[in-house]
Amino acid sequence: MRSYGNKEESLNFVGAFEQGWIQYKSSFKRLLPFGIAASIPTFFFFFSITTGIVFTILLQGFFFLLLAENVVASGTYGTAKVIYSKHMLWKYFKNGVVLTAFLLPLLIIGFVVFIIPSVILLSLFMFSFFIVVSKDKFAIDACMESLRQGFGYRLHLFLLALVFYAGMIIVYMLTSFCPICLVALNSLVIPYFFCVTFEFYEQLEKK
Repeated sequence: MRSYGNKEESLNFVGAFEQGWIQYKSSFKRLLPFGIAASIPTFFFFFSITTGIVFTILLQGFFFLLLAENVVASGTYGTAKVIYSKHMLWKYFKNGVVLTAFLLPLLIIGFVVFIIPSVILLSLFMFSFFIVVSKDKFAIDACMESLRQGFGYRLHLFLLALVFYAGMIIVYMLTSFCPICLVALNSLVIPYFFCVTFEFYEQLEKK
């Protein structure tokens, strides 16, 4: 039987952030447009909560999948360019809507309850976007695989999700007075978070 304790000791937490930073710097120009796109739905919350939720469900998951696709391509194939077809874009749009519709209410409810449940939920499903991209799985199947893949690494993934939450809270506190500034800073931060998450995902894939 596999030992979860040994698995946790072998996961390189610091190395994931270091490698994520290296990948982020080397692919910055390529990832930035997708970071901007993924940050835009947040902008609409400043005008209307309803409008923000609608745009988030319809677009943010889709943009996250495009960002994940480019992170995977830059990490695995170096400078390989992603060629988008109508079928691929529709698949990502459909899966993005399902992922967001599934995860967003859970994360919001967890955040309202006491923040920590939301962090835990994020840690359980954070690999879903990469699984959709790299394994061509349907959104819910990707969520279930992300859940299974984290067995034995819950503490590391919880800490990773907590870092992400803290980072996003700091970004919001610094830019809450200016919606454009929030989008601009998120555009820089989100691709780095995706690069770090991908490094964790690759480590788990090799176990």
